[in-house]
Amino acid sequence: MSKKARHSGGEEKMRPRLTPKVFLGLGVFLVALAIAEIAFRLLGWPRFPGPKTESVRFAFTKTEEGSEPFYVNHPGRITFRYDGNPRGYFDENNEVHHDVNPLGFRGPAFTRKPEDAFRLVCLGDSFTFGEGVRNEHTYAEIATRSLREEGCQTDACNLGVGGYNTTQSLGVLERFGFDLKPDVVVLGYTLNDAEPPLFQIHSTSGQPVRRDREISIEAEVGFQKPPGSGIYRLRLAQALWNARHQRKLTRQTIDYYLSVNDTAGQGWIESERSLREMISLCRERDVPCIVVMFPLLFELSKDYPFRDIHRRVGEVVTGSGGHFIDLLPALTGRPPAELIVHPTDQHPNEKVHEISGKLVAAEIQRHALTGKKAH
Repeated sequence: MSKKARHSGGEEKMRPRLTPKVFLGLGVFLVALAIAEIAFRLLGWPRFPGPKTESVRFAFTKTEEGSEPFYVNHPGRITFRYDGNPRGYFDENNEVHHDVNPLGFRGPAFTRKPEDAFRLVCLGDSFTFGEGVRNEHTYAEIATRSLREEGCQTDACNLGVGGYNTTQSLGVLERFGFDLKPDVVVLGYTLNDAEPPLFQIHSTSGQPVRRDREISIEAEVGFQKPPGSGIYRLRLAQALWNARHQRKLTRQTIDYYLSVNDTAGQGWIESERSLREMISLCRERDVPCIVVMFPLLFELSKDYPFRDIHRRVGEVVTGSGGHFIDLLPALTGRPPAELIVHPTDQHPNEKVHEISGKLVAAEIQRHALTGKKAH
């Protein structure tokens, strides 16, 4: 036998043979894929909900040239409409309504404080405002009811405005809050308190414009969809795309909030300064200041990536003479999907507000109430 023949025979022996078992395994795999595709279609998976629609949210006042625009919530009724009602919480047409008083703050018009009343003034951004929840379910109202149940005649003034940072909350306290004669000031602090203002004055038009903070933030871009052609017509391909997309958004979100709260960054420095000043102003008036730290509703476990930021905020607050409530321990171990308003709205829902309000009430009972106030 020639070398060529022997070599050819060796090649034939080395080639993998497609045995019946191989064909059977491939067939089982394809059938499994087909069954999975059918199941995904029957169950409507994956679902890509659309963003909420909303009525006019903010009202602006005239500002001096070169200054930041001052804004509050738009007086009247602000309505959000979602594309579904997975928790059964929303009203008809998947709507939730936010009533705003003439000053531009949540709830009915503020009244003069009765002499025997104990008043909370609550500051912060959309978490304090209670975006996506009914007024009676905001933590300001939960804390009020909890104190009333303990025999304390209490009311609350909710000065939360969406997009506010710590410096803007401080400005509202000085402009409105102290005039309301608070017995305690509560600030809802979030990871984006160290961001620059949400609105800036356009250099040409002179009108307030919103900066593009949402481009890389998971809470605002979770409604993106895969391409609508080619292999992405398959539900399985859509599911794989979504898994990769969510991993990317998660990484972007973590990087974003870590960078915003970097101790060397101007955002953190300004937020810390405003936080210390707020507590100092309250102490000058003998008004306790409670800071409630809201975690990002993501990875609520030992792997939560922002623990160091929570610790730093707590040190600033307690070191300045304030009272600190970290909500992370109370929420650790809970599925984040059960704590948000909607899959496309990562704001805390009524469950988180209830926990927050009760913790605030307990802190007030320990440190702020006196025999004169509790009837």
